[in-house]
Amino acid sequence: MDEHGDISEYLHLGSSLGLMAVHGGGIEPGTEEIARFVSIHTGASLYVYAGRLPAGNLSLHRPSHTSKLEERSLVKRFLKHVNSAISVHGHGRDQKYAYVGGLHQTMGQRFVTLAQETLPKYEWISDPKIIPQGIGGLNPKNIVNLPTDQGMQLELPRGLRQTKVASDGKLVEPAGEALVLSRLLVRFVGTLMVENS
Repeated sequence: MDEHGDISEYLHLGSSLGLMAVHGGGIEPGTEEIARFVSIHTGASLYVYAGRLPAGNLSLHRPSHTSKLEERSLVKRFLKHVNSAISVHGHGRDQKYAYVGGLHQTMGQRFVTLAQETLPKYEWISDPKIIPQGIGGLNPKNIVNLPTDQGMQLELPRGLRQTKVASDGKLVEPAGEALVLSRLLVRFVGTLMVENS
């Protein structure tokens, strides 16, 4: 872990598929916890960039294609290690929608099919023409698209980013529908890893 007062970074190198939460901590609450959960339960690689201010973490938000995170040493190691990635984000738009973007369109379509079955309360949108501008993860410079096989970007409403303090009293973990989503992602990532082994 690398700490710089208002932000922290974390890197775990596991499998060639990587999870990312580049707006973790208080920037887009719940995204870091989902990415960590999936990494722990699958052995996937993990990179987290998180806001750690007591308040006002949204001021640390930078769009993924303009933040130049790829120039950070931990991100360089992450990108050198993984072939594809899933980046977990949060949005504050209409809470019934979850958006699935990124340039790895096949991965996105497969995930949407599973998500619609598992979490039908939400509308899972993957059509780039319908996803609101700026959150589709379609820019080639977006960090999720920099691995060799590119990646999938999830933009989740608040209901899919719920958290609770774990039983150990230390960690925060996904809760409610966020836990359902996290378990779905564990199954999905596990399937991808088997196919790519």
